[in-house]
Amino acid sequence: MMPGLEVRRLGQPDVPAMTAFLERDAPNNLFLLANLAQWGISSPYLRYFGAFRQGELVGVLMFFRHSAGICWEDADALPLFGAIFQQASVTALSGCRRQIEPWMPFLPPAVPERTLHGVFAVLSPGDLRPWPARGERLATPDDVDTLVELYGRNLLFTYQAREEHRRRLLETLEAGGKIAFIERDGRAVSAARTSAIGHGMAMIGGVVTLPNYRGQGYATACTGLLSQELIASGHTPYLVYNPGDPAASRVYQRLGFQPYDEWIVMFWDA
Repeated sequence: MMPGLEVRRLGQPDVPAMTAFLERDAPNNLFLLANLAQWGISSPYLRYFGAFRQGELVGVLMFFRHSAGICWEDADALPLFGAIFQQASVTALSGCRRQIEPWMPFLPPAVPERTLHGVFAVLSPGDLRPWPARGERLATPDDVDTLVELYGRNLLFTYQAREEHRRRLLETLEAGGKIAFIERDGRAVSAARTSAIGHGMAMIGGVVTLPNYRGQGYATACTGLLSQELIASGHTPYLVYNPGDPAASRVYQRLGFQPYDEWIVMFWDA
């Protein structure tokens, strides 16, 4: 009989072994690696748990704020990680399909509000294609209020959620994250942002355009500028898009993004 697994919270002494473990498939572990690089393991927003068999790390579970990610090589870790997950306050889980699907039986019984089977795509540094400029620019902390208004209109934030999002946008910019956006009529009408950046990689998310301004190439321009700036700073851009959304697929393919793997993104009610 094989010896059982030990699962425990990971700390600073575990970072080298955890990093080496996650680097075996760095792109699919982007969130786990980039959040570690951007925020540090001592961040109050970030927690890692490791599964060990005879002292060897065989699985990692990450919580960042209310989201989660997982990487495992030993299926015996799945029920143990599931028990930890069920005690956490998680509203989003994302990752490579082959990592997430086998874990689903051990997740909370509540049905996710939404599940996206998406294409995980990469933009290799030499593949970025030019796009028609639309006056896009990078955001600074002074632009946060107009960006909160943009995301608030699109996501129908409550006041409390709006203030929380404002704080997170500021923290993102102060921690090295990037946001590209376009203004029209005195307000932000389109934007794209990094949801994680570090370890030579960045995830692009939060691509949004107000309904009255769609179809004018704004999302392409924001994503293009953001990708250009990421590449210039030594970060390979990645993103996840819905293959059932032809407009989004065209935007990313037009810029040069290529499929890398299949991802699953799951959302629960807060």
